[in-house]
Amino acid sequence: MSNDAVVKRDNMNWLELEAPRYTSYPSAHHFAAQTHEGHYRQWLENIGHHKAVSVYIHIPFCRELCWFCGCHTKITRRYKPIYDYIQAMFQEIKMLQHFIKGKGTLVNIYFGGGSPNLLEDSDLRSILTNVSSIFKIVTLRESSIELDPRTTSPEKIALYSSLGFNRVSIGVQDFDPKVQLAINRFQPYSLVEKVVKNLREAGIDQINCDLIYGLPHQNLENFRHTLEKTISLNPSRIAIFSYAHIPHIKKHQRMIDTTSLPSPIEKLSLYLLAHEFLQDNGYIAIGIDHFAKPSDPLTTAFKNHTLKRNFQGYVSDDTEVLIGMGSSAISHFPEGYVQNSQNMPEYRDLVGNNRLPTIRGWQMSKDDQLQKTVIDELLCFMGVDLEEISQRFAVDPSYFKKELDSLQSLESLGIAKIKGYVVEVVGQYRMTARLVASVFDKYHRTMAGRYSKVV
Repeated sequence: MSNDAVVKRDNMNWLELEAPRYTSYPSAHHFAAQTHEGHYRQWLENIGHHKAVSVYIHIPFCRELCWFCGCHTKITRRYKPIYDYIQAMFQEIKMLQHFIKGKGTLVNIYFGGGSPNLLEDSDLRSILTNVSSIFKIVTLRESSIELDPRTTSPEKIALYSSLGFNRVSIGVQDFDPKVQLAINRFQPYSLVEKVVKNLREAGIDQINCDLIYGLPHQNLENFRHTLEKTISLNPSRIAIFSYAHIPHIKKHQRMIDTTSLPSPIEKLSLYLLAHEFLQDNGYIAIGIDHFAKPSDPLTTAFKNHTLKRNFQGYVSDDTEVLIGMGSSAISHFPEGYVQNSQNMPEYRDLVGNNRLPTIRGWQMSKDDQLQKTVIDELLCFMGVDLEEISQRFAVDPSYFKKELDSLQSLESLGIAKIKGYVVEVVGQYRMTARLVASVFDKYHRTMAGRYSKVV
């Protein structure tokens, strides 16, 4: 079936509906100050001696402002603000070391931003050394870093290889010059191609490319060209993220001409094009927005039913503990979530006063764990067996009666399929898994207008 045939056949009012992205449950919008430093300290001390742990390092700085950006980052042309931030992070790491007391095994480390490749070589080395010193054993499966091709050099790539980085994520967004001009991010294909070539020459061949659909001036023709150029780089993973236009939250997005944005139906067509094109070219559809080579660990995790979703998106990381370091970073434990202050001066003041910089979080109840499991299954595998979940959590399947009744409207639109206690998301509507999952979310309706649109 062609994209046009899919787009035209149904009532499309659901395109305007909002739902959380479910990189956590509940959404970070619901985190509250009642979960605070004391809980974080206790959860750190609860880490078992042989517990596998992942670490996320947030570097919230960029050289230039991309007008589409929804990340927590600051623009700087000087290194001094980055240096000062890293010194504060060293204080945070020292406190974490005190509470963890050498327990746990560090198995994955992720550098995100912002643009972590702005770090000077000595600071990157120091961060890795300090983080490794927290844990009893360091046995890294994956060490990854996000790269901005415009500020990446062959020398930096050689350093990443020497330090053991084995995966990188490259921000591509779109290759069309008109689109790039409209979002204030100009990076020609030749530049990205050179970075990819340098990575492979340095022995780093696990390469992710991140694209965005729904940007100004995108259409089926030029987005197809972007997809063609992207697969010519032969990345192991491709993510196609939906652009969320939220100028009331991210004021710099006012620089984008809203008249040049695709309509909801045009945006859906872009998604369907990418979904069909990437699968036709050998990539496996993972979740709502990831595509991976058959040999990629993400595909293996998907096939083994061990795929996870967290603040890095879809991951093959099976650890139950993720410790986030730096301003705005979120940590996840079996007991719940905590988030560091997004305000950089406050973050520095807290660690400067020997306090963990968490300012809010969430303690998970048994119901939260159950609902999170259902939502994770839907987001990762496009379906869930509610009877099996009921047995796992020792509840009667009738627990889900209200949700199953609510799903009838989505089934009538052709978005969901219901057979007994099995709920599935219709294949061509994978992006609406968020909408199906929101039926099982008892919190999201209390914050209308705070989430991005489904498409």
